[in-house]
Amino acid sequence: MKFRAVMNDGINIKEFLNVISTFSRMQKNLIINVQPSKLLLQIESEAYDGQYLWCEIDATLRDGFFSEYLMDGIDTEHNQIYMTCLAASFLRALSYVRNNAVEYIKLKLIKTHMPCLAVEMSTTITNDQDVLTPKIQHAIPVTVVPRSEWNQYAIPLEVEYDLSIAMPAGKSLRGLLDKKKNLAPTVTLYATTNDELSLVVETEVVTVASHYRNLKCVPAHRPGPDADSNPTNLSEACCRVDTKKLATLFETINFYDVIMTANIRHEQALNIRFDMRQHAFVNYILPATNFE
Repeated sequence: MKFRAVMNDGINIKEFLNVISTFSRMQKNLIINVQPSKLLLQIESEAYDGQYLWCEIDATLRDGFFSEYLMDGIDTEHNQIYMTCLAASFLRALSYVRNNAVEYIKLKLIKTHMPCLAVEMSTTITNDQDVLTPKIQHAIPVTVVPRSEWNQYAIPLEVEYDLSIAMPAGKSLRGLLDKKKNLAPTVTLYATTNDELSLVVETEVVTVASHYRNLKCVPAHRPGPDADSNPTNLSEACCRVDTKKLATLFETINFYDVIMTANIRHEQALNIRFDMRQHAFVNYILPATNFE
C-alpha cells in the first residue's frame, strides 16, 4: 500500500486544518479513506442513529486541493486504503500552520515499527543574515483497517431528499442556534418552494420561530436513472433534529469561502452540505428525532 499527497496552496492548507479541527471537536477518532479519485475524512459514524459527518476532497485535479496525489490500495480489486487515527494527533501535527505560512504540506503513509501517517511541511524563516527553510515533520500512528471491516465505515452517499434550500450566513445561524439550544432539545427546520426557511422550537410555554426569506429552494437531486422523471411533489418539507448537535456543528465549522445548502428528507433526515473551493465539501447528516 502506498499513499502520498501534497498541498501547496495556502488557502487550501488552512481549509484542511479547519476540517481536521472541526472533526476533532465532534469525535475523538478520525477515519481516513484513500481512493484513487478522492480523499474522504470522516468521524466514526454513529450509524446506530443515522448520524454521519464526512469531508470529500477531489484528488483528480492537479490545480485543485492536491498538487500531487499518488496511491496504491490493498489490491487491484479493492484499490482503497482505510486507516484510523486520533483526530487530536492530526490536529497537533498541523497546528503550526494556524499562525504561520508554509510552502507545502506533504502527507505520506510510512511504516517504521508501526504504520504512521507522516506529515511534513516546509516554512521560511528570515533573519538578518540568512534565509532558512526548515522542515517540520510529524509521524501520526494509524491503524490500517482490514478489508473485512470496511463496511463499518460505509457512508450513505446516495440518499433521496425532497427539497434543497440555500442557507443563510453561518454566523447568523451560529448565534440563533446557540440561543435555541437552551430553549428546547429539538429544532424543526421547514423549507418551502416559496424560498423560505424557518427554524422553530417549541416548549410547553412558548413557540419561537425564526424565518429567512429569499433563499433559493428547489426539488433536491435524486440519485438513480429516474432522478429527472421522479421529482418530489412536495411544496414544503420539514425535519425535527437534535438542537445541540446542530448547534455544535455551526459552533465548530469555520471555513473561508463556503456555500451552505440544507437538503431535507421530509420528516426523516436533514443533510447540511458545505461546498468549499477547489472541489471539496463537508456533509453532515442528522436523522429526524421525536424525543420531547
